[in-house]
Amino acid sequence: MRQTTLILLECRARPGGAAPRAPLLWRHHAGEIAEALSPLELVQVADAEEAEQAAWDAAVLGFGRIVAVGGPPVAHGLVNGIMRLTEGHRRRMKVGFFSLGHQGAWARTTGLPVGLTRQLEVLAAGHTLPYDIGRVDCFDREGRPVTRYFLLGAACGPLGASWSDWGPAPVRLAKAAARLLSAGVRCLAGSMPRAVLEVDGQEVYRGPWALAMIMGGSYYPLLGQTAPQANPSDGELDVVWIPAPHPFRLAGHALSLWVSARIHDAAALPGPPRCRGSAVRIVPLGDSTPEAQTIEADGVPIGILPATVQVMPRTLPVIVETIAARLRERTRAMQRVPQGVLAGGLRTAALRRVGAGPRAVRRPAV
Repeated sequence: MRQTTLILLECRARPGGAAPRAPLLWRHHAGEIAEALSPLELVQVADAEEAEQAAWDAAVLGFGRIVAVGGPPVAHGLVNGIMRLTEGHRRRMKVGFFSLGHQGAWARTTGLPVGLTRQLEVLAAGHTLPYDIGRVDCFDREGRPVTRYFLLGAACGPLGASWSDWGPAPVRLAKAAARLLSAGVRCLAGSMPRAVLEVDGQEVYRGPWALAMIMGGSYYPLLGQTAPQANPSDGELDVVWIPAPHPFRLAGHALSLWVSARIHDAAALPGPPRCRGSAVRIVPLGDSTPEAQTIEADGVPIGILPATVQVMPRTLPVIVETIAARLRERTRAMQRVPQGVLAGGLRTAALRRVGAGPRAVRRPAV
């Protein structure tokens, strides 16, 4: 008997009135998806809170495989819904992230293939790996404690909130540039917010800052590959921050982070300071703006500083493509190479067999 799958589908319009693409693409591919993952049920969710509750309800009712389709709120809600389960129940679950449009941070972090058909094969097979989960303890605006979980990473600082803006790309870029310009002006005026950053109990930075990112995986929503060395199953967090003692250093670090997030060999580029650890604490110093106080996880605002972030090693069973399946795909690709073609496009010379027709090579007389 096949395992019943629950699909959490994003349905809320994004900032600026833009309709989410996920429902449109879902209707276009509904038949193919149903054939691959049936039996399945579909629940449309508007935000992270609805996704979290729907995931938890489904797990309690006996669903063993739950897949998020849409943006960061849906995926973030799914992670937090599963984390509400007991450890034994959670380890029996299969959590997946399906990319109908472009391959986002979730699909890249979990190593899903690009093609729709291949993604469905991976989700149907249901092979899982236990991924690390980050836990954030912070506060809401009323001072009440908040605990949230993330798979990708957490971000905070005056430049952090710009990454969670889901408006059109030109609008996002304009807002990010405006934030950077504003931060540069504040640097010149000496009014940038200050904070203390501690990793594993050791202070690694104290002073004016613009951004701090605590990454479990390599990719962050909208920003891209911000932590190329991160491994979601190594039990550690990658920490990167942008100090802001003066505008030139701020601009240089922000530019290097933006460029490195968009190229393949990002590890070879110089960039902002980084370190690794299992527990991170960020404490603001003095008064700070709401943008500097806000902390987000997986691209979703969750609370305000101060905050403590710690890793929970190998906690979430995430559906991934098996190594054997990848090898099979490479073997099939090699089999599709035309016979007689060598590296560089050269073709082998035709070898004639002895005695093969009128042009056969004569055997020397013995």
